[in-house]
Amino acid sequence: MIAATGSSSAQQRSARPPSEDAAGVVILRCVLFAALLAGLSRTWADPDLWGHVRFGRDILAGGIPHADPYSFTSDIPWVNHEWLAEVVMSLAWSAMRGPGLILLKMGLTGAALVLVARVLTLERLEGAPRDLLLFAAIAGMWARVFVIRPQAFSVALFAAVLWILSSAERGRASRLWILPAIFALWVNLHGGWIVGLGVLVMWTLVEASPVGQSGIPRLVPVAVTILSALATLINPYGPAIWTFLAGSVGLNRPNINDWRPLIDSGSAVIVPWLISAALAVAAFARGRRSIRISHAFIVLALGAGSVRVNRLDVFFTLSVVMLLAGHVMAVRSQDDAPRRAHWTRRLVAAAAVAAIIAAGAAWSFRASFTCLRLDGPWMPEREAGRFIVQNQLGGRMLIWFDWGQYAIWHFDPRIRVSLDGRRETVYSDAFVAAHVQLYFEPESQQELLRRLAPDLAWLPVGVPLAAALERQGWYRAYSGPLSVLLTRRPGLAGTMTPPTSPPCFPGP
Repeated sequence: MIAATGSSSAQQRSARPPSEDAAGVVILRCVLFAALLAGLSRTWADPDLWGHVRFGRDILAGGIPHADPYSFTSDIPWVNHEWLAEVVMSLAWSAMRGPGLILLKMGLTGAALVLVARVLTLERLEGAPRDLLLFAAIAGMWARVFVIRPQAFSVALFAAVLWILSSAERGRASRLWILPAIFALWVNLHGGWIVGLGVLVMWTLVEASPVGQSGIPRLVPVAVTILSALATLINPYGPAIWTFLAGSVGLNRPNINDWRPLIDSGSAVIVPWLISAALAVAAFARGRRSIRISHAFIVLALGAGSVRVNRLDVFFTLSVVMLLAGHVMAVRSQDDAPRRAHWTRRLVAAAAVAAIIAAGAAWSFRASFTCLRLDGPWMPEREAGRFIVQNQLGGRMLIWFDWGQYAIWHFDPRIRVSLDGRRETVYSDAFVAAHVQLYFEPESQQELLRRLAPDLAWLPVGVPLAAALERQGWYRAYSGPLSVLLTRRPGLAGTMTPPTSPPCFPGP
């Protein structure tokens, strides 16, 4: 009787007539996917991109340095916890220049979205609910992938961790043994592995306890978690990586935008977070007591953490979409299979028109696939960089911290910088605080200025330090709308015509 009933259900599903509407949905999805792809491909250079590519190239040439060769102020050993990501980024740049880096970013983003889609399939979500959750995932990822940086590796690997946990809960417990290999790789790519390991620990504490709901033998999650933690020791620094991250990863990092509270972020960060939060609230209201305890703990912890440190927002979004999906939207029943697409001549013609429109849109956005944009709000004018290169300036440069790695790429080895975006990896917190104070309260840091003994100063227009140096007898060699270049020797002054080349990485 049971077999007959199952056979009847299968016949009913297969007997559902093909739908012309289903074919129209396929066309619409393809067009929307092309638009999202074009949007995600737009990539800006962030202040650290020059350093990531340069450091990766130098690692390939001479190994991982433990002393910083690019700055004249480094006061702690260099712990480069992103060395493998920088090697990969350097290889992508060497292979295809800007398009290589953009493809790397798109590949990591695409991998994360594929894993999200796999979990939604496990939850039997189809149609509009699936599309909405994928859109929420893309919106939550956007603020973290509009640039190419090592965090993109963490986004993809975090999605992999959640996919493995979801698979294990549905009878594929053997996949848990992949996790130690993931963490052995992750620890060399980006510090986001701490978030992934924290999620694994939370999941294990619940699933290995009497309230666990996965049905997996309790010793398996415990063993996997221990091995994953031990796997993080497979890095060039061994246990020191834990000591380093314990001292450098904290909640009090006001000089870094990504580490500020959510409320201090812009709408590009807050709005996607609110979408994820709304989905989470809907899931908790709809799921009530059916939500796994481990999933609830993970989502709530990441939600609270992202309010305090906004860069955790992407992990919060992925946890909501991948762990609460079945409670956010109605799950398709086994008897409610989607209709097959019925392709009439009219729909084939519509698909052809849509393909032409998508191709035209892709062509109009072709620069997004080849140009890493340099028009970010933090960028100095490119004429200043050209002036420094053409006049072959050298020595110790007192520099604005956002421009440090730009200077390392273009001016090394003639110039050594006073500060750059590596901050806690080569500079102590005390030095960074004193240097930042030097920018804005130069009179209080004259001893530091004397000790640094810089030959050049490249600073934003309006920073108090620039005016203070001029009062002390420094000479203005270059002055632009965004920056000013000061030297200790007279007779060097000039202007530069704006460059005619597109503002693409690496510039100038």
